[in-house]
Amino acid sequence: MKSYGQFCGLARAAEVLGERWSFIILRDLLVGPKRFNELRQGNPGIPSNLLTTRLRELEAAEIVERSIDGRSVVYRLSEYGSDLGPVLIELGRWGSRRMGEAREGEIPTDSSLAASLLTSRTESKVRPFSVEVTAGPAVAHAEVNESGVDVDEGADPTAQLFISGPGLRSLLADGYAEAAVVAGTVTVDGDESLLAEFIRAFRAPLDSGASTH
Repeated sequence: MKSYGQFCGLARAAEVLGERWSFIILRDLLVGPKRFNELRQGNPGIPSNLLTTRLRELEAAEIVERSIDGRSVVYRLSEYGSDLGPVLIELGRWGSRRMGEAREGEIPTDSSLAASLLTSRTESKVRPFSVEVTAGPAVAHAEVNESGVDVDEGADPTAQLFISGPGLRSLLADGYAEAAVVAGTVTVDGDESLLAEFIRAFRAPLDSGASTH
């Protein structure tokens, strides 16, 4: 870990968080505790040796801690690391403001989709509901309450609303549900009356000039 040689809180934070893949590991652990193989499989672009190094660095910084669950080691955010939660959420919101269509080679993962639901939760009050979202190979689900959200990776067959399709980002950017459904870019199953609540809960407009196309 390289030092900037400056007595500054931002510099100290950047020394730990500025390393490649560190933010992505923290994003995944913000969604929930993970085993090494879960982190590795959820991020196919990171070599195993680099993941090991980053986890050791984050442990040394007391941001991540490990525990034993049966025969497996489980990684989670420490109490100190959990303080980064609001920072990570705001960074996710900031980044998504100019995030239109995926660039070549970019894919959603279960963790990134779950994190997107976490970071895009608006302050709008909505009636409670559960939703499963599918974007390409990624699946995540959320339990939405009046002012917050609990997210997790993977499917939830008990969800009240199921949303999938390549037009998900556009739907949350412009809010045009009927147009997206008619065009077939978004598929909705379950309680379709909850679609408006879903948009209110997770609306994520793009900055002026940014495009989902």
